[in-house]
Amino acid sequence: MIKHIVILSLFFLPFLASQTIAPDVTNVKKRLLVLTADESKPNDALDRKISKIVAEIATDLGRYEVIDRNQLESILNELALHQSGIIAVKDILELGNIASANEAMKVQITHYSQKGVPLEDDDEEEEDKGFWKMVIYESVKGAIRLATTPKNEEPYANNMETIIQADIILLNVITGQTIDTYPIRAAHTGGSRGKSLGIALNQIRSKIFRALKNIYIIKTEVLDVNGSKVTLILGSDLGVKKGTVYEISRLDKKKVLSGREITIPGKTVGLVRINRVSNDASIGTIIRKWGRVKGGYQAEELVSPPSASGGITLQYNLERQAIDHGGLLIQLNPLSKWGGFFHLGGGSIFDSRNDKDFMFTFGGGINYRFLYTPQFNLGGIVDIPFSFVSRNDDFNNSVTNVLITPQIGLQTEIMINRKLDLVIRAGYSFSNTLGKWTYSKGEGDDSKQFNAEWDGLAPTLDASGIYFNFSIRYLEIDIDF
Repeated sequence: MIKHIVILSLFFLPFLASQTIAPDVTNVKKRLLVLTADESKPNDALDRKISKIVAEIATDLGRYEVIDRNQLESILNELALHQSGIIAVKDILELGNIASANEAMKVQITHYSQKGVPLEDDDEEEEDKGFWKMVIYESVKGAIRLATTPKNEEPYANNMETIIQADIILLNVITGQTIDTYPIRAAHTGGSRGKSLGIALNQIRSKIFRALKNIYIIKTEVLDVNGSKVTLILGSDLGVKKGTVYEISRLDKKKVLSGREITIPGKTVGLVRINRVSNDASIGTIIRKWGRVKGGYQAEELVSPPSASGGITLQYNLERQAIDHGGLLIQLNPLSKWGGFFHLGGGSIFDSRNDKDFMFTFGGGINYRFLYTPQFNLGGIVDIPFSFVSRNDDFNNSVTNVLITPQIGLQTEIMINRKLDLVIRAGYSFSNTLGKWTYSKGEGDDSKQFNAEWDGLAPTLDASGIYFNFSIRYLEIDIDF
């Protein structure tokens, strides 16, 4: 008996020895010094513009205490005033504390170019020309361009191609070593020089926003759970805003194995979206749950909540009692009450002659989830699919027709696991053809449309009736981007 107790004790010893780790709460802002690449450059230089964007976004996020070069110059001026006895020693100490950042961020441009490029229509026209025709055409066009374009104006000035490649380098202020590098790239073609650059900088802005969130991810603790309502520590003082999404997890555990201390991360249990924010706390709703959410659990900011989901879909024909259509499904805002979707695929449809015709379908619509719970929801949908139906006419011509089938119905999304859902839709489909059966002969400009030839009445299409859709959708849920 004693032997069995000893064996069981040895077996459970590692579990008994494990110790939970208190939640890691982000309670201070990260001090960040934003540097420019070269002080000698003018204020409108590209790297200075991007440095200002970094400082603006870091300030707006609320989790950084940003110090840019302009602030440093102001601090140095204040220090100079102290030497004249204008300001007190305690004020100098406070200024020194403000400037004491452990990390600095520097923008380094690796490539920047702007040039006018021909419009796409011009390229398509040139592809239609033969070699000698194109040589003559380009020679004449170039001569006209030189004659009509002012010397200081470049060709294609209203179709500028802007390419920016840069590195955002995070440095250790004390050692000067590089902590990490975040490459960013933006490209845009169209508009004037200033407009093209502005659009490219907007692309840069969104990438810097994600990078700065990823550098300093907000972590907090679940303070209280009441049904689907969750109260979290931290609020607007640390930049928490309405709409922020947190992934909730059990507490990490610390164990000692073979004399070495290891940390076992806690399993994730759900997602919470913030609805209300105060200075030091926030209240949210559980929007997705695959485990029990409890007070004291860890909450970590989801840098990139899923804005879209992808999956496969199958349509069941109730009249034929068979699956007659399949394809890809893209849903927008899958974790919100209002959403949209796009789909494309292929399948078959029986016409009035009872022949099975092939069809290619694409379309989209909107859905409103009026009943939303952490594990399933129910909503109404409106879908407008367009189908290109093909078959042979009675004289063996390959003919096509267009069928529009507006659909209304109900849809439920049932969670399978953390990233997978089963989507079931049922409703009624209306049907209407947009034209006649036609076929084409010839290529390019010589192509002509002809009506289909039938030995009797032309076949008609009717897709009206009750339908069922079954889909599997995948959501990309990760802390890092």
